Amino acid sequence: MTGLLLEGIVAAGKSSTIRELQDSPAWRTRESKLILSEFFTERANEHLRARTEESYRTLMEKDLRILEAAHQIESASPHFTPGSHGKHDLAYILERFHVTNALSYAEGRLEAYQDIDDELARLGCRIVLVVVNEMMIEPRLSETYRYRDDRWRAYQDRLRSHVGDLTEHYSAQQQAYRELVAASAMQHVIVDATDKDWSRCARELLRFWRL
Repeated sequence: MTGLLLEGIVAAGKSSTIRELQDSPAWRTRESKLILSEFFTERANEHLRARTEESYRTLMEKDLRILEAAHQIESASPHFTPGSHGKHDLAYILERFHVTNALSYAEGRLEAYQDIDDELARLGCRIVLVVVNEMMIEPRLSETYRYRDDRWRAYQDRLRSHVGDLTEHYSAQQQAYRELVAASAMQHVIVDATDKDWSRCARELLRFWRL
């Protein structure tokens, strides 16, 4: 099996890059593939009154059990070659996971989820950090209001009341992402999506993934 974890700040272009990748022949011709969006990897906990380091560990462990089951199937069947990128092997994508959760719910301590980091590496995962030029963070945020609902605007308003300037907040968060990704046991690459050339971003991602 082989996987990618896409991380990055709000509005950097993670979802757009994934959509572009889905149109690529390399993805469309895969026989088994899986995408777990942020609704499975992070936002499933939004209903909780107390969103803690451990509550996100529990959520991520549930996701990992899905991948581990697939890994066990591959390991037991002669149709698969362990560690290969053969056409039968599962290709999976995670949109946000332990890096985001460490930053948001474990005080930025990647070591809080080091075992999860190691497990993802064992399951053939690599990290893609999608970034945007700091000068474009504010207009990117403004764009999100056109296609997200009122709950999103309310969330950003609450965040602003807590952190102050949102552009400064997300700029600092992006730098924290860089540092956390560099500390991961997994291979990683940084893809600059400032120009919104999603086709180029997908190509860079596929080259790194060797899909």
